[in-house]
Amino acid sequence: MEEPKKIYSTRAIAIATFVGGPLAAGYLVKKNYETFEQPDHAKKSLVIGVIASIVLFAGIFLIPEEAIDSIPSALIPLIYTVIIYLIVESIQGERLKDHKASNGAFYSAWKAAGIGAIATLITIAVTFLFAVIFS
Repeated sequence: MEEPKKIYSTRAIAIATFVGGPLAAGYLVKKNYETFEQPDHAKKSLVIGVIASIVLFAGIFLIPEEAIDSIPSALIPLIYTVIIYLIVESIQGERLKDHKASNGAFYSAWKAAGIGAIATLITIAVTFLFAVIFS
């Protein structure tokens, strides 16, 4: 018997995004597209997540330190999480609603948060590597 296909909800993707940035979002959206059997969209999602992460962190490094210090620490993650939430709703929202209506299975938000934590570690490692190389 075939195991029911699980996907990540918009809420789970938002949690992972807040924890792990656009990289986590790109990965989870990719996993959903793979479940939906849309491999081209899956690849694009991960690439967009990587590029968005690079742009985000490059942009943060360009902001003067005095300005960064005056921004509440949760504000930037909150902004990109809301943006990604709206994007996911736009591109996968109907499929997610249909999946829920047909009693489809979803991965837990805890699993998504764990993936977000891994994305954070990857981002920190890559950022540290670039800092060492270009300092």
